[in-house]
Amino acid sequence: MYAPYRPSYLRFAALLGILALAVVGGAILHPVVAVAPVLAFGVVWVVLKVPVRYPVIILTWLVLAVDYGPDRPQSGFWPSPLAPIGELLFTQLNSLTKIPVLRFPLIDALIFGLLGLALYRRVVKSPLEPDLPPMPRPLAVITALTLFSILAMEFRGLARGGDFKNSLWQWHQGAVLPFIVAMYHYALRGPQDWPIIAKTVILAGITKALVGSYFALVVVPAMGVEVEYTTSHSDSMTFIFCVLVVLTRFIEKPKPAHILRGLGVLAFIVPGMIFNDRRLAYVSLGGCLLAAYLINPWTPLKRFLTRVVPFFAPVMAVYIAIGWNRSGGVWGPVETIRSLIDGQGGEGNLDYRDLENLNMIATWDQFPILGTGYGHEFLEPYPLPDISFVFPTYRFHPHNSLLGLLAFGGMLGFTGVWMYIVVTVYLAVRAYHRSPVSEYRSAALVIVGVLASYVNQVFGDMGIISYICTFLVAIAVAMTGKLATATGAWPVPNSALLPPAPSAPVPPPGAIIYTNLEDGPPPSVAKGGGGATSGDAEAPPPAATRGGSATG
Repeated sequence: MYAPYRPSYLRFAALLGILALAVVGGAILHPVVAVAPVLAFGVVWVVLKVPVRYPVIILTWLVLAVDYGPDRPQSGFWPSPLAPIGELLFTQLNSLTKIPVLRFPLIDALIFGLLGLALYRRVVKSPLEPDLPPMPRPLAVITALTLFSILAMEFRGLARGGDFKNSLWQWHQGAVLPFIVAMYHYALRGPQDWPIIAKTVILAGITKALVGSYFALVVVPAMGVEVEYTTSHSDSMTFIFCVLVVLTRFIEKPKPAHILRGLGVLAFIVPGMIFNDRRLAYVSLGGCLLAAYLINPWTPLKRFLTRVVPFFAPVMAVYIAIGWNRSGGVWGPVETIRSLIDGQGGEGNLDYRDLENLNMIATWDQFPILGTGYGHEFLEPYPLPDISFVFPTYRFHPHNSLLGLLAFGGMLGFTGVWMYIVVTVYLAVRAYHRSPVSEYRSAALVIVGVLASYVNQVFGDMGIISYICTFLVAIAVAMTGKLATATGAWPVPNSALLPPAPSAPVPPPGAIIYTNLEDGPPPSVAKGGGGATSGDAEAPPPAATRGGSATG
């Protein structure tokens, strides 16, 4: 006799009791540790029931939205409500749990855990994970080369007596990048997951913009302090991503719905960018728009801009000339442009960044091919102001991470670490010109823009050691691989997961088939028709064959 399943309420109550006791016990160690039991229960549920792309999407939002401690969010004056989650994600676990062997942050455990889960499900052919086409081999190989190049720079540095402890902080995020790319590759199904990824990043950008706006409008006036930025330096890349999604979506498919949705997003993102006050954000946005203009075909919008913009060039030149020695108000943009050219030290003076860049070039000049290796400080032939009282390891971490790569890795190390950007841009542009889907073309333009803004962030402000920047670049690389295979920008032979190449159409019954005169026999007739048989019909005049075939 059938009896319905009745769950045990005692077991359910016991489970809640155990979770409650575990939460209380964790809170005694550290408030953040209190969420560990609930988190562990959630991990078990994810492993058993949830497609891996969903926790990966949640992780993406967390990385981009919560406070990233190493960037000193909100200029170090105020922790946002999301700060405890950021502390749990990015702080070394041995500091939170008091367990010495856990010398890594939770974010690394989540990256490798989700990657391992995705690989396991692919191996056992879990029904939760559909099959997916492979990543283009050049992109996969060059991305892996990043890791091997970093390890080679590490071994060289240690062989020259480098500091192992400080070297780990120089290359950690760069070495994790290939694994984050792999996590996204195995978690996402294909270009059809681009909209949810874009919406996730936009949601994170809006979250950061709201935090920054509240800090600027409420907290800063109440504290009576002056701040340099309102969220963090790395958030510029998140804001740029959001703006590019809005603009490229409209460029590729102009329609009122895109305008309305875009204005709604920009209403949050633009104030966040302005309050954050990062010059690199504006430079990156300009570079991204220039790249989109160059990649875009000659659409009516591009023709219009090409004809109209030159007429405004004299006006802009006069505006900049008049406002060059002015500041504030309507001359604020000119002041920003001048600060980019003159530096913070003013015209004729070298500021800290200029001196640091000269020192990086001098270090590279001493080790041009292989660099110093990781674990070494850059040379200081041009004395810098001593900032060791706030940043003891400042000579291990130059602001200009791009010159830092040249100094620590030389030409070989720089090429090995940086080559994946070139390959990614190449495949993204090829995918753009081969895709009939406007959403995919928009994605390709956003990818190129993300990489351009990453180069700026690395050049200007330690972007290479930021998890925020690393995650955004990993999204761009993984999605480029999916776009390249889906659009045929990089064909994958013998794959059952991709549509076959188009073949010649089958002629209808009775159609006369004309083969190549050099290779084939005389004209024949398709089977099933009442037309002439082979050898009975004469070839029609050229006008009759203009369509490629003719009826009998």
